This record gives sequence, structure tokens and C-alpha cells, in this order.
Amino acid sequence: AFYKCTKLSSIVIPAKVKTIGSNAFAGCKNMKKITVTAGKLKTISKNAFKGINKKAAITVKGTKKAKTALKKQLKKKSIGYVKTWKIK
Repeated sequence: AFYKCTKLSSIVIPAKVKTIGSNAFAGCKNMKKITVTAGKLKTISKNAFKGINKKAAITVKGTKKAKTALKKQLKKKSIGYVKTWKIK
């Protein structure tokens, strides 16, 4: 959807989103802030966040159980996870 969109610096993903497709935000070098509300999001596809800023801050909102599950998904190497991301 936003593949290699270098002007994109932050996004908010609402609770209604069910899937983030492969390469959805890949190559968005300037993306530094992501806010995700845990809800219906079940799938984050391959390379969805590959190539975003290495110092990106990802904030997860929602119930404790949903947040824990979503944080696990965000830490998978297959989506482009980098250890320098700050996941809150």
C-alpha cells in the first residue's frame, strides 16, 4: 500500500484492521513512529515493515492480552523486525 513511500514518517493503524499485507510499508525509510491498536489484527505478512527507520518507535494500544500477542508478532524477523526498534 505504501511501498517505498519515503514521505511517510508516522502511521496509526486502527483496531478494525485485520491484516497488514506483505511489503505494505517496506522501504519507508523515514517512518519513525507507528501506533497500532490491538483488536482484529491477526496477520502481519512477510516484509511488512522491512526497511523502515532502524530507530522506529512502535506503540501498541489495547487490552493486555491483545497487546502481548501483537508484540510477539511485531518481533518476528519475517516482517522486517530490527532489534533497535522500540516496542512499547
